[in-house]
Amino acid sequence: MSIIFAIGGCSRTSSGGQPADRGWPPAAGAGFSRLVSHRPFRVTAGLAVLGVTAWVNLRALHPGLSGLGSESLVALVAAGVAWLAWMAAPPHGPGGLVALAAMGAAGGVVSSTSPAGLIFVGVAASGAGAVRDLIGAAGVASVGPFAFAGAAFAGGSFPGRLAPACAVCLLGLVSGAGRRQLFEQARQATLIAVADERAQVASREAALAAERNRLGRELHDVLAHTLGALSVQLSALDALAGNGVTPGEFRVQLEQAHKLVDEGLDEAHQAVRALREHTRPLIEELARLCRQHAAAFEVYGTPHPVSAEAHLALYRVAQEALTNAARHAPGVPVTVEATFTSSAVTLTIRNPASKPPARNGTGTGTGRYGLSGMRERVLLAGGHCHAGPTGQGWQVTASIPA
Repeated sequence: MSIIFAIGGCSRTSSGGQPADRGWPPAAGAGFSRLVSHRPFRVTAGLAVLGVTAWVNLRALHPGLSGLGSESLVALVAAGVAWLAWMAAPPHGPGGLVALAAMGAAGGVVSSTSPAGLIFVGVAASGAGAVRDLIGAAGVASVGPFAFAGAAFAGGSFPGRLAPACAVCLLGLVSGAGRRQLFEQARQATLIAVADERAQVASREAALAAERNRLGRELHDVLAHTLGALSVQLSALDALAGNGVTPGEFRVQLEQAHKLVDEGLDEAHQAVRALREHTRPLIEELARLCRQHAAAFEVYGTPHPVSAEAHLALYRVAQEALTNAARHAPGVPVTVEATFTSSAVTLTIRNPASKPPARNGTGTGTGRYGLSGMRERVLLAGGHCHAGPTGQGWQVTASIPA
């Protein structure tokens, strides 16, 4: 009989094939509704169950034209009409509950004469349990047993099948409550899945925004650094042109300007590669940078790969320190040391400068180079950076966890 209850509760949809109430997914119920998702099929199944139930009760009643037989026939017709009204009414609206109560009451009267009338009592209890909380559903479901008791008392057969009527009512109520619980679990699972998906989308968007910010910062720094140096070089060319220098000297300065532009483009390419995926190890890039600045380069420990942020931060620290050394102590030897341990990568640049580098970095007043820029980069990579005078000059130290 519990299968019949599940089939009876399977057609709670609107005319468009979607759930009649906002929270009832087409395949979230139990029983037949999980197997058949097409609304016409579900309606056909409900009507078929109703027809079979009515036919079984008619065969059992053999009603006459008066007395208890005619009353049972009227109750059977009322139960069928209530069944149809319940299928057509919104599941959570008052009309659906009234139809269920009427079905249970009529089924209770029919069951006082025919045991098959208990099907109406069970379906009514199951439908109430599927759409209402336990207390409200119990109030609607209890109408059937009370109606049976009244009809049996009036016919002189009390208590009769009162115990089976109560048992069927309880079975239907439990069946409907179980389907309601399954629906709630499915709804909660759906909400959790949607929330997880939204969190993943937000995380991907945040990661994309962070990548764009890093790329923009790197390109901004590269352009500011290169254009600042190029501006100084062009000013020197302008001064040379006004002093009437020889073409050879002018050509040397012009080639130096071209070299600055090429280095700027190369730095931009390196920034993009560093934010995506390294194509060259950190040691190779540091060695190349030291060769450009005629600085000594020493490696301690066993070199190992580092993260993209650590790679770029250490490279920028070395680049800025070497640029400042060339600006404030030209011609003085500079030493760059890279120390690799199992816990960290440490970069040390020693420069016997007579005064500290400018705080604004390039000297142009723009860009993010300089001491604050170095510290910020290393901090974002999870490390720490210190720059300051020593007994023998100026030293910059940056350490980032491995």
